[in-house]
Amino acid sequence: MRGKKRTKEEQHELIEVLEEYLEMGFSLKRACCLAGVPYSSVRDIISVMEPLRASVTAAQNKVNAIARQNIISSIEAGNVNDSKWWMERFDRTDVIIDPVYGDMKEAMQQVIESKMQRNLHRYETMEELDEALGITATKG
Repeated sequence: MRGKKRTKEEQHELIEVLEEYLEMGFSLKRACCLAGVPYSSVRDIISVMEPLRASVTAAQNKVNAIARQNIISSIEAGNVNDSKWWMERFDRTDVIIDPVYGDMKEAMQQVIESKMQRNLHRYETMEELDEALGITATKG
C-alpha cells in the first residue's frame, strides 16, 4: 500500500523544503535526508509532475551555474591558472590542420595577437600604456 495522498499544495511545500539543500548541489536523496523528508514520497511526486521535476533540476544546477560564471569571470580577468584548469578539463577545440589557417599553435597565436591589438588601442599614447603596465621610463 502506498503512502498518504498529498494535495498539490502539500507537494509543492515538500519541494520548497528541499530547495535550500538542492541549491547547494546535493542530490535529491541527500537533500531529503538532510531535510527530514521521505525520499520515496518526493521521488513519486516528481516522477509524475513535470513542473516540479524541472524545479528540482533547476535548483540542483544553480550552484553549478554560479561556479561556472565565477570561473569564466576569473578567466576573462586574465587568471592564467583558472584558464589552464579550464583547458585541461573542457577544451572542446578541434585540432586545426589546414593550409589556409595553419595548425592549432598558429591559430592560438592569432587569437593572442588579436587580443593584444585590442588592448593596445585602449591607450592614446605609449606613455599611457607604460603607466597602465607599471613601467617607469628613465630619461638619461
